[in-house]
Amino acid sequence: MDIVTYTILILTSDAGFGHRRAAQALEAGFLETVGEQVVVEVRNPLDDPDLPSLLRSIETGYDEIVVDDPTLYQIAYAATDAPVVAQLMQRVSTTVLNRTLTKWVRELQPDAVITTYPVYTQAIIQAIRKAKLSAPVDVVVTDLIGVHSVWFHQDADLTFVPTQHVQRQAQDQGLRAERVYLSGLPVHPRFAYLKQRDRREVRAELGWDPDLTTALIVGSSRSRQTANIARLLDRAGLPLQIAAVAGGDAEVTEELQRTQWKGRVHTYGLVDNMAEMMRAADFIICKAGGLIVSESLASGLPMILYEALPGQEVGNVRYVVECGAGKWSPGVIGALTTVYAWLGDKSDELAQCAAAAERVGRPRAVFDIVEQVMQQIGRSEKHHNSG
Repeated sequence: MDIVTYTILILTSDAGFGHRRAAQALEAGFLETVGEQVVVEVRNPLDDPDLPSLLRSIETGYDEIVVDDPTLYQIAYAATDAPVVAQLMQRVSTTVLNRTLTKWVRELQPDAVITTYPVYTQAIIQAIRKAKLSAPVDVVVTDLIGVHSVWFHQDADLTFVPTQHVQRQAQDQGLRAERVYLSGLPVHPRFAYLKQRDRREVRAELGWDPDLTTALIVGSSRSRQTANIARLLDRAGLPLQIAAVAGGDAEVTEELQRTQWKGRVHTYGLVDNMAEMMRAADFIICKAGGLIVSESLASGLPMILYEALPGQEVGNVRYVVECGAGKWSPGVIGALTTVYAWLGDKSDELAQCAAAAERVGRPRAVFDIVEQVMQQIGRSEKHHNSG
């Protein structure tokens, strides 16, 4: 018997790490759940070499604005966060990306399309219609609360939202209730499986001391305080093991490597085993990105959030603090102060944050989304066959 193969096209962006991480999580979820019956294509339309180089440099410009001029980013975010402007952004994107997405749709003939970046939604819907395909187009929102209006498109078949806050926001902006699905934010399937593993055992496999309280510090090219925070904690005289991840930033990686550490400190550049590291740690110190926050919640990992972009990441901070899964402790000194408290007279607070993270984390969100998309494909096939 021939195996029926389905093609899933996942559109993503590299303007922020979370969009691609969500796309990779979805890819892994489909391959693990559907196996040989599915082909998954993860693509960023702005990588198309046929696009003008000015357009393809937009993502690099995003990084520069975020790091060098966050105030400008805040102004731009606020100015565009209105339904009428969001619609304009969708129209411009449709015009610019029409040729690329039409070409991809004709080439792949996808059975379903998912976008983890909102600006592509209208453009891919138009490309699907032009090709006369019945493939559903779904949106996966990658921030936790108070998200940008551009995420909500009335013609998307399903909009997968991470929290009840975003569910209400979607409906307030006119999306029909049956087209909004509360799934949680998708994280890699490894996070669900690692929840069953003993923390000390995972530490030993990583080469860490299995018996020491462990702080995981995670940075990136957009958040470069990893080395500073690690040095302060290392010199604070705390009974603590530190794992410091530069997140691919070359300067921070070099700084971590050349530092003379006093205690037990493990340093890394770019890693591909974040799920294991989160399972092994007792708490995490990081920026308030949507994906790293969701991965931490999925791991039941208390958070010290020391930095947040204006706009969506401020909302992520609010969500974490309101649900009790972590603390907003801005700056290097703020992070150190909270660690002192958690390991000292407020050790019960650390345990409470861990329990809250366990309560609201959704490590199996990716499987829920995959199941819904495959059901959509099944309904689409039945409709096509009956027609």
